[in-house]
Amino acid sequence: YIIMDILDFAKKLSAGKHHSARNDDVFIDRLNHRYTVTMIIVFAAVVTTQQYFGSPITCWVPAQFTGGYEKYANDICWIMNTYYVPLEHDIPHSETTRYERMLKYYQWSPFILLFMALCFYFPRMLWRSLNNKSGLDIEKLVDAAMKQEQNDNPAEERTKTVDYIVSSIRVYIDNRYEATNQNGYNQRHYPKKLWYHFIFWRHRHLSAYIVLLFTFVKFLFLTNSLLQIFLLNAFLGNEYHLFGFEVIVKFLRGLDWGESKRFPRVTLCDFHIREVGIVHRYTVQCVLPINLFNEKIFLILWFWILLLAAFNIGDFISWILRIVRVDGRSAYVRRKLAM
Repeated sequence: YIIMDILDFAKKLSAGKHHSARNDDVFIDRLNHRYTVTMIIVFAAVVTTQQYFGSPITCWVPAQFTGGYEKYANDICWIMNTYYVPLEHDIPHSETTRYERMLKYYQWSPFILLFMALCFYFPRMLWRSLNNKSGLDIEKLVDAAMKQEQNDNPAEERTKTVDYIVSSIRVYIDNRYEATNQNGYNQRHYPKKLWYHFIFWRHRHLSAYIVLLFTFVKFLFLTNSLLQIFLLNAFLGNEYHLFGFEVIVKFLRGLDWGESKRFPRVTLCDFHIREVGIVHRYTVQCVLPINLFNEKIFLILWFWILLLAAFNIGDFISWILRIVRVDGRSAYVRRKLAM
């Protein structure tokens, strides 16, 4: 049921009425909050299925272990983490060295992915919760504009739709100037005017409110995409930010890029068993089938986030140039009016 709920939520994000039907943003923004979130949630569902309904770990235990001992070894090694030592290297005797090589992420992979999805969707949540507080219902205006573009609508209905859009924008423009003329806004008191502009959420009728909010949301998308690699590096360790480059180098050299110290499939585990007052220490070799999925998933995410960050940088620069250039703003409006 958990998996079905996750997949159902992903489906709503990609095709739901209240999520994706709102086109009050641009395609690059939807790459962040819609398609990326959907992809990550699907990945989380795959990892969760393997982790809770499959065999995420299998340890090779001594021959004298009975069924109960074997299950205990698998469970304790899954909970207490394992560490990686290449087969051609000797097992270190130092506890500190073993601890430094410990893998601490694989139990938390679904939660890491869901946290990533939340980070990518948060700017969208902020935009949806604040944009209609300006006095202009962008969602309804966008829906009306999309209906107006449908050729099968009667001419009379199309005219009513255009009149509704024009009147809504006219009322908004009139209200914003009334609001800015209050409280001495037009006085030559520059610190106060600066305060008005930057604290835009407290003065929602300012002409710059929606522009500033939309710019801030785009900045959040950009910042999130740039920080995701470093956040994953903190979660996964082993210099994850270099993962994609190393895979490319191995692929070009014809080496097996599937064997990685970041997502090893064969690891070691230490645990203790108390028997009649005597504590026995065992070191067993374990297989992590779940890392087959983790490796491919986080490799795809590495390349995707890097590409997405490049798109966000270009889109943010383009948006900034559009809003700071007066001729660019005028040309944009004229182009839309001519459509």
